[in-house]
Amino acid sequence: MQVKTVPSLASFVALACATAAAGLGVSLPAVAQPAGPAAAGSALPTVSQPTGGEVTQVFVSGGNRALFKVAVVPPAGDAGVAQTVTDTASRDFTLSSLFQVLDPRSFTANTAAEGNTIDPASWRNVGAEGVVKGIASARGTNVHLELKLFVVSRGSSEVLKKEYDVPAAGVRGAVHQFDNEVVKWFTGTAGSFGTRMVFSATTGRGQKGIFSIESDGQGVARLPAVSNVALAPAVGPGGVYYAGGLADGSYALFRVGNPAAVLRHAGLIFGVAFGGGKMALVISQNGVSDIWTGQPDGSGLTRVTNGGLNTHPAFGAGGQLAYVSNSGGNPQIHVDGKRISWRGSYNMSPVWCNDPEGAKVLFMGRDGGTWDIFSVDGGGSAGSMKRLTQDQGSNTYPACSPDGRMVAFFSTRGGLFTANVAGMNQQKIASVTGESLRWEGN
Repeated sequence: MQVKTVPSLASFVALACATAAAGLGVSLPAVAQPAGPAAAGSALPTVSQPTGGEVTQVFVSGGNRALFKVAVVPPAGDAGVAQTVTDTASRDFTLSSLFQVLDPRSFTANTAAEGNTIDPASWRNVGAEGVVKGIASARGTNVHLELKLFVVSRGSSEVLKKEYDVPAAGVRGAVHQFDNEVVKWFTGTAGSFGTRMVFSATTGRGQKGIFSIESDGQGVARLPAVSNVALAPAVGPGGVYYAGGLADGSYALFRVGNPAAVLRHAGLIFGVAFGGGKMALVISQNGVSDIWTGQPDGSGLTRVTNGGLNTHPAFGAGGQLAYVSNSGGNPQIHVDGKRISWRGSYNMSPVWCNDPEGAKVLFMGRDGGTWDIFSVDGGGSAGSMKRLTQDQGSNTYPACSPDGRMVAFFSTRGGLFTANVAGMNQQKIASVTGESLRWEGN
């Protein structure tokens, strides 16, 4: 089924949905400039610190310090389970930007003789500050995991111990839970391992689908949709919602797994967001698009913008609503009706990030012929705009982890990347690209 784009909405569709090659390939958003004069902003900021895989400083309980050096030891027991545990934990810790995972070839401790404790001196000799180890055993049809965290400076007794009984397919999930507890032990706030992201991507000529992927880049899956044009996914009450294009040219709001429309409205629904007990919708009528808010079930809708192109709604933890508007002549980031981006001439796709050091709005801004990821504080205070990527291809559609420590985005470097909220420790986690990336729980 081919759905035709309504001609009067061409500029909006170009803004909201990138034109890409078939499949989950690399795509650079093709975004049309809005008609009329552009209110030129000052130049976008440059990166003020390195953006590669360099060691950075991170916040942990007690102050700032370098990455915590951790050794991940394969748990005793089943070899296959042990490999899953070490692979999953090592990847989580690396992506977190909080830990430096030591090369297991450097280990000198006799782990068999240690049993399920540690000899602090042996680990201190290889530079380890922490050790993760445990035991995996069969318990009926399930796997029993006992995982421990040791802090070398605190001696041979563990500082954290957790046990899990899971089916074989649930081992990765159990390790994610333990890793979240490890982060909480050090920082006071649990990590976001084991969560998922959703996005839309081109699946064929004129076709788009909805996909999900785990926070560490594993388990990419296409989600069922009512049509072959499915856009702008968001996680809300009961599942994943999206805008679906139908054969008659209309667009309605759907939820994955439900073939009936959740909401239809006069005009075309092109996007949705949930947060603070509310729903926000992008509804296009008569060639313009506005943001409407109401209850999560779609009742009590009220229009909160007035004409032009208003897109990409995103709620903050306190119920603040960020969105893109060209009310000033060119697309800029607004929060609750106030413009907060004053640099650059084309900024879009905002998302809130509850950084432990202060809430920020992430967005993509165009710099010449490429896009990069930026952040600004929620009030748009002078000097608060920061650049997270630069001279690293084109980087688009940021999303932020629920704990506010990790940023994900698509890059023409070949896939989906994560970094910390300063843009450092950039890691490619999957060879997929798309649009409208959202992180479950944020």
